[in-house]
Amino acid sequence: MSAQLEQLADLVRRETGISLGRAQWPSLEAALRRVDPALDATAFLRRTTAGRGDAAEVLDRLIDEVTVNETFLFRQRRELDAIDWIGLLEGARGAGRSSVRVWVAACASGEEAYTLAVLASEAFAPALAPVSILATDISPAILEKARRGSYGRRATRAIEPAIRERYFLDTSDGVAVGERVRGMVEFMRHNLVSDPLPTPGAESFDLIACRNVLIYFEGDTVERVIGLLEGGLAPGGTLMLGAADQLCGSALRLAGADASPPKQPRLQPVAKRVVRRPLGRERSEEAPVDVPRPAPGPAGEALSAALQAANQGRLGETLELTARLLEANPLDADAHFVRGLAELGVGDTDAAAVSLRRALYVDPAFGLAAFQLGRAHDERGDRTAAARAYEQALRTLEPGDSRHEAILDQVDLGDVAAACSIRLRALREAA
Repeated sequence: MSAQLEQLADLVRRETGISLGRAQWPSLEAALRRVDPALDATAFLRRTTAGRGDAAEVLDRLIDEVTVNETFLFRQRRELDAIDWIGLLEGARGAGRSSVRVWVAACASGEEAYTLAVLASEAFAPALAPVSILATDISPAILEKARRGSYGRRATRAIEPAIRERYFLDTSDGVAVGERVRGMVEFMRHNLVSDPLPTPGAESFDLIACRNVLIYFEGDTVERVIGLLEGGLAPGGTLMLGAADQLCGSALRLAGADASPPKQPRLQPVAKRVVRRPLGRERSEEAPVDVPRPAPGPAGEALSAALQAANQGRLGETLELTARLLEANPLDADAHFVRGLAELGVGDTDAAAVSLRRALYVDPAFGLAAFQLGRAHDERGDRTAAARAYEQALRTLEPGDSRHEAILDQVDLGDVAAACSIRLRALREAA
């Protein structure tokens, strides 16, 4: 049966780009049983290759089971609040267009697309937002859910009361998206891996959001998808990637980086802007967070300044500030961690490995430090040490851990764990 599951995983990879390693085959088998309890991998493969009339439908149902992930409205709000809607409109008008065109790739059940519509409406209020949003996904079933625009309480937990009152209608178990917002969003089926741009021949997009999708693809698939996204972006437009995509290094080319790390930070390409978010973690309730909140006092203020400098690309300043922090307190795990990130940013992987090891010496349960140490060893070419660090990260990533809240407030830990698993699989297969 393992050979058939491998073939089934390969079929999913070809159709969706999602790479399912051996450790995920039991989950794939369980997804297959949810499609049809009478099917096993052998019967499914026979059914999809025999030319039966329902083969495409059965494959679509399996893809639905494999690709559907939980999300919610206003998820990772800080990233979305950084969008310059007024600037995007100025760019669109400079290109002769009267409105901003947005593409939300891999939109799942529509929460992110509707969230962007609300934020754009807020930015242009009281006027109607000159924004149109195309939201695409591979799953027909999940797109139908998105079109309904009805969400339960769990998906609405991060909506502010005033926003809820203006743009949503209360239902018995949650909310329904109001007509003003629904009219801004169009849903369409699209396969990022195999389809061309969703609007061939039409005008390019001023904003493309593709957050935390690339981490599930293999390297060659990542390159194809990046090429597609680049091809759809208007000059001066914004490509918004998820922080987790950047965590596993799958979007380095978009940032203008070479395969080997540069010794100095590289500037973003002039024609196309890439929104890059600093490293962080998911808060347990995903409440909106305005700024990182270090501990009060001079040390907390210095760490906040170091983080701000790193977020703005001033990595030399980050190194200076963390050096002062560590001179005052050599056992500051957060300072070692931030210093290690800056050293990774300037391409000094040896120094980064030292700093991140020190962070883990002070706090062995600092899971994100272990993950970044794995990245450092990866770039140094030390596969054994990288695998060991990723394994430590998977053992210690803890959603309820608030010790490093100052710097770990922006990335879903599930995405970090996925990035760890992907790198571990790649390292083991290369061994």
